Amino acid sequence: MNTNLLKVENLKTYFAIKKGLLRRTVGFVKAVDDVNFDIPTGSTFGLVGESGSGKTTAARTIARLVPATSGKVFFENKNILPMRQSELIKIRKDISIVFQDPYSSLNPRMTVGTIVGEPLAVHKAAKGSELTDRVRRLLEKVGLSADHINRYPHEFSGGQRQRIGIARALALEPKLVICDEPVSALDVSIQSQILNLLKDLQEQFNLTYLFIAHDLSVVEFISDTVAVMYLGKVVEIAAADVLYKNPLHPYTKLLLNAIPRPVPERKKSTVWYEAGAEFECSAGCPFYPRCPIGDEFCSKNAPKLEEKANGHKAACFKA
Repeated sequence: MNTNLLKVENLKTYFAIKKGLLRRTVGFVKAVDDVNFDIPTGSTFGLVGESGSGKTTAARTIARLVPATSGKVFFENKNILPMRQSELIKIRKDISIVFQDPYSSLNPRMTVGTIVGEPLAVHKAAKGSELTDRVRRLLEKVGLSADHINRYPHEFSGGQRQRIGIARALALEPKLVICDEPVSALDVSIQSQILNLLKDLQEQFNLTYLFIAHDLSVVEFISDTVAVMYLGKVVEIAAADVLYKNPLHPYTKLLLNAIPRPVPERKKSTVWYEAGAEFECSAGCPFYPRCPIGDEFCSKNAPKLEEKANGHKAACFKA
């Protein structure tokens, strides 16, 4: 049985809203609001939701790129949130990120060799000919040629650039790789190639993925467990096959309904929601303004994420 490489407990990340000449705090944007989940070693944990749901902020908070308001993040049983920079630098080698945009995430003034080798140089893991050899091997691992080492990013396609980003993420042999929508900016045919590459690399290096996406069809292919986020909260979490066969939360059903189906005669089930209602405040369930089955009780009471059956959790009174 796999142990948990990452454990997130009651994670909150709030951003202050300031107004007036004195820039006084008048409220908070609750980007991540009391999030809990575990990621076993060697598995893929999918985090899905619409833009603005807080999934990227959660990932950046876990990686210590954004300061947390409160909560705990245990990496190999060590809480990394209160760590000082001197302690954190050791953890940095084990956590890496593949960014969403393969164009803006690569410095156009640096060669591929410099980009991929930068983590090795910064952490003094290799230098000289040893560094060059490791970069060449990394490029071959991600499906590029070792001869590409002296080229610049503008000479590559979007898919090739993302392969360079993946090679950079693997440079220090990390244990956890955060994939922040790594295929959303790519063509569909290229998406499948990158997803297959990530799965192959996971098997080779026993990698653990936190995979972020808004497309549930992509997450279904690569994830072992899936958590659905809405307005900073996890509203449903289950094994991937269970979630897709038997979604419990109305929001999850709405997302699944948005997946294109290549069956023309099959009718899609309609899920009603009011446009713009996701920005309304509710004293109860945050999804109530958009929910087709919510009632007065839902409008006044906030549901907790509770287990409904065999590890399948949902934050819904009607589930």
